[in-house]
Amino acid sequence: MTKKISQRYRHSTSGIFRSPEAPAADQVRTIVIGHKNPDTDCVAAAAGYAALKLQMGQTHVQAACAGLPSPRTEFLFQKFNVPMPPVIADVHPRVKDLVDTHPPTIFAGQTLLDGLTLLQRSRRRRLPVVDAKGAYLGMVSLFDLANKMVLQQWETDQEGAGGSLVGREVETSISHATEVLRAKPLSLSREGEILTLEVYVGAMSEKTLRTRMNKRDRDRVALVVGDREEVHRMAVDLKLRLVILTGGCAMEEGLLKQARASGVSVIQTAYDSATTVRRLKFSPPADLRLQEDATVLHLDEKLSDVRELLRREREEGFSVVDDRGRFQGMLWAMDMEEAPPLRLILVDHNELSQAIDGADEVPIVEILDHHRLGPQPTQTPIVFINDVVGSTCTLVSEQFRRFGHAPSAEMAGILMGGIITDTLLLRSPTSTPRDAAALDWLKGIARYDPKQLADEVFNVGSSIAVRPAREVLTGDKKDYESGKFTFAVAQVEEVGFENFFQHRGELLREMKALRRDEKFDFFALLVTNVVRETSMMLCAGEKRLLDMLPYNRLDEHTFDLPGVMSRKKQLLPVLLKIMS
Repeated sequence: MTKKISQRYRHSTSGIFRSPEAPAADQVRTIVIGHKNPDTDCVAAAAGYAALKLQMGQTHVQAACAGLPSPRTEFLFQKFNVPMPPVIADVHPRVKDLVDTHPPTIFAGQTLLDGLTLLQRSRRRRLPVVDAKGAYLGMVSLFDLANKMVLQQWETDQEGAGGSLVGREVETSISHATEVLRAKPLSLSREGEILTLEVYVGAMSEKTLRTRMNKRDRDRVALVVGDREEVHRMAVDLKLRLVILTGGCAMEEGLLKQARASGVSVIQTAYDSATTVRRLKFSPPADLRLQEDATVLHLDEKLSDVRELLRREREEGFSVVDDRGRFQGMLWAMDMEEAPPLRLILVDHNELSQAIDGADEVPIVEILDHHRLGPQPTQTPIVFINDVVGSTCTLVSEQFRRFGHAPSAEMAGILMGGIITDTLLLRSPTSTPRDAAALDWLKGIARYDPKQLADEVFNVGSSIAVRPAREVLTGDKKDYESGKFTFAVAQVEEVGFENFFQHRGELLREMKALRRDEKFDFFALLVTNVVRETSMMLCAGEKRLLDMLPYNRLDEHTFDLPGVMSRKKQLLPVLLKIMS
């Protein structure tokens, strides 16, 4: 009976991670995160900046990776015994981030009257129905019930049979009828059985009523009657399914014994006949009156995927289930416009093209970076630190000192590793005296020699030798736009060029495939020799762009870049000038 849209939008990976200590959905979480294809500097900066925020008294702050870390990054964190930030696929706000986990709910077996009473008390128009194990069954809708009552009025025949909310029939059990009528059971038989009863009022003569009852299925008749003893006797003689005594009227004791012996159920209510008939219409179990085609949402569906659909349906709320169909709560339409309980702090990048998927859907509250400017407009002012240094970890270290804090010895080692890898141990042209000062300060806390750490980190296995070509090209890839051109530049650090030349053909084939798949005009891999302080570049792209490169050309796709070590400071300005 329900229509599940979650199959269209289901994702295998949850966007916003939850650690065992993660806060409840209504508490704002802050994720500190670097760019896609993270390098060591951005992962170390995220971990360090999150640690600083926690030291400053902020809560629910955690670092994360926007992609798989490199072997060198993993080595660094393992060396200093610091847990790696979790890898997350996206930060798209999802249904689970706004779900009301304690909405008014009715259980299977409760009467429709219970449901309507709860709707009235909660001022809601729809009510989820679940079974005893928590499985979602459907929705009871006030508008749906009203619509059925209007439509079924036209289907009522001359006898009044037909629609279950307007006509004579009621699908219920004697137990439910007893509950709704607040009745006293005088004789019960098969009281828990759900059946369709035809309701009659014993207002006509006994003779006329007997004639009519003889034409009906007497095992499905519910007779509403007051203090008419002759009608009582007729009902027991004909073995009608249920007799409802209204106005508190009693049945003669001998006749009542006969009713019990004959399997005739008799209940006594204080309501008058008109009220009894009205209330009886609302005695069916709520799970028998579910709204048809009610939209059901899944916990992991993106809000952006369902927002327009829910707006079209114009309902106040929608049931939310998990993978096993268990009810998890309600998503209220009025909450859809609220900001999700998530904030982002971006480190080592400021362009949405490099940010984790979904970053444009959640508030970015702070940016810490050392690259060119390319941010999106923000709705409110934010902290934006963008400075000319060689490493984002330098900026993080300076923030520690600015606020009078110091990282732990272990975290100092992590931040040292970030500065070492991004500045190539201060030999990159991007290095500044501030990077050297930060490295010296961190060395005193970590009590570890930077040169020794550099030797250990850079000697972690060659990426080109041990990783598939596509991973080499995407592991530290950054995408750019300039004028009408889009291009990408990846970079790896090696201790020699032997592995590069050995795998050059495989890398070029994969590069051409990536350029075609992602529709780049130009794609380059900068292979930097950290020992000789020079680089080689492998390129694929439009011929006119390759011909404009001002470097020594070894073959159609390979260039020698002596003295070039920085993608950002030495290579990118040249490429941007060519693209413009």
